Amino acid sequence: MTGAAVTVDELDLALVNALQLRPRAPWSLLGPTLGISPVTAARRWHRLSRAGIAWVTAYGLPHPEDRGCVAYLDLDCAPDRIGQTADQLAEDPHVMSIEHHSQGCDLVVTAAFTDLAALSRYTTERLGRLPGVTSVRVHLATAFYAEGIRWRLDSLDPAQRSELHDDHPPGHGPTPGSRVEVREEDRELLIRLGVDGRMDQAALAAATGLAPTTARRRLERLAACDAIRFRCEIAARDAGRPILATFRADLPPERLDEVGPQLARLPEVRLCVAVTGPHNLVLSVWQRSLADVQRLETALARRFPDLRVAERRVSLRTVKRMGRILDADGRAVRAVPMDIWRDPVPPS
Repeated sequence: MTGAAVTVDELDLALVNALQLRPRAPWSLLGPTLGISPVTAARRWHRLSRAGIAWVTAYGLPHPEDRGCVAYLDLDCAPDRIGQTADQLAEDPHVMSIEHHSQGCDLVVTAAFTDLAALSRYTTERLGRLPGVTSVRVHLATAFYAEGIRWRLDSLDPAQRSELHDDHPPGHGPTPGSRVEVREEDRELLIRLGVDGRMDQAALAAATGLAPTTARRRLERLAACDAIRFRCEIAARDAGRPILATFRADLPPERLDEVGPQLARLPEVRLCVAVTGPHNLVLSVWQRSLADVQRLETALARRFPDLRVAERRVSLRTVKRMGRILDADGRAVRAVPMDIWRDPVPPS
């Protein structure tokens, strides 16, 4: 079966929605919640993941109070080098996502680093030496109001969502007092789960050479403090939202923490983040059509009069999203595990 031959129906979307809520939930829970057998749920997921339509990944980021940083890098490239540059950077473990934009810059690279010094090395020694890259502008995240991990399909009814309720969902902040550091010995576990976020504990223990009890204990420790996040993704076109648009906007600084959470609750919003640079807010949305982008901007202007949209960008293609290389249809081809603790400059 080829990926192109696989189509998505409403039950598939409901399954993805369920996995967005509980990425590692057992089939014994997911199947009955959807009104199907656990075997059918597992078979459907295998079909979706094999075709690159949906996948579960895991990733680790530094704690917000640490020195680590998430950067949005605007790259200008020679026209005949845009594709090759994107393909080269997609192999870097620090790079989470790459988009080819319609204006403002050629490529936007989202990358994470353990500290600003590592980011500096990456921009100067990696990007600065890459043929065809003519300029790099760095925007640092200062506060996250919405991330893709919280974006949801609306395919489940309230009763189904209630059945999948999780008191401590990943990506919603650590339990008070539970903060721990990601250790060197945790990295292999994070890398393996980045490739397959639903890998069971027995397989994870075998892949990392750990005892099953040790693997379980480390995983529970990382999840409890939000040092590892599990995320179910779906190809945008298969989700019925093929248009990815990004607004660079300005808000009075004192209004960011008030308006940011309100923007985060809009169903179209995938990312809402305060950043450094000439514009202090980035808003990324998934839409059904280009016309919807304009309608959303009009609605934002009416609801938030002091929000000024300075740039409107449309993604012509997403080359990489959360560690997955995507094809022209936005489906995952393969994984490049994210590892922000690795040396940011690959060996020559």
